[in-house]
Amino acid sequence: MKNYNTAINPLGSISDPNVIIETIKYYNQHGLEAAKEEFIEGNAFGFDITSSRKRFFSVINKLFLKDSEQKDKKFFIETISNSRPNNSFKRTLIYLEAFRSNDLFADITEHLVYKKYQENRKLIESAEILDFLNEFGEGTKITDWSESTQKIISTKYITFMKRLGLFKKEKSRKSLISYSYPDEKIITYLVYQLKQTDLSDNEIFNSAMFKALMLTENQKVELLKKGSLAGYYDFNFSGAKNASFELHYSREEIIDELFR
Repeated sequence: MKNYNTAINPLGSISDPNVIIETIKYYNQHGLEAAKEEFIEGNAFGFDITSSRKRFFSVINKLFLKDSEQKDKKFFIETISNSRPNNSFKRTLIYLEAFRSNDLFADITEHLVYKKYQENRKLIESAEILDFLNEFGEGTKITDWSESTQKIISTKYITFMKRLGLFKKEKSRKSLISYSYPDEKIITYLVYQLKQTDLSDNEIFNSAMFKALMLTENQKVELLKKGSLAGYYDFNFSGAKNASFELHYSREEIIDELFR
């Protein structure tokens, strides 16, 4: 059973993704306890209510800081902390890491948003997410949640996506799914991050992370080839069950190379 939780609620209540970015950078420099104290007691970002600060830091910790000793998470934290990538790139990484770290966020994105996007149905509203939770969540923890909780999660998901620039406000209560087409830098980041995990090369190629970027299979192959042609890695492909990647740089080198 998927490990569904209500993390989308506090995540979507954080007023600016830069709060997450700056907290990660502070954590990378000073450690968890110092970051927690600065966020909650120091009120570094001006949130009025102490209980809200605790909730916000808790969700940042769970999604973006936890397991920082693992190579893939460490790569994410180091990239966010690197001064070379711009904030637009870093916001995309925040989105991708939320997708990696939260089952419910990933399933809404992959099984609802991606499907609508590929069908060219790019308007979405919270009522659709609520319906999705009721149908897709049957037999999961979601059925134990109140309707009020499910409605809040549906709304907060859309709010978070708007703040990342992935949804835009449209007429009435609808939002427009408005992903920008990714470049070889984002694809290269993903390849390097996934190579830090225990996934095989075929599993990397078939990872749902590429669907998080709203890519079709052909678009995915095209972008992976671009990253390979740019010299960041070797990519050989003769079908979904026969893909291989060979990295040309270390985890420590690649981000500087991408943004030099």
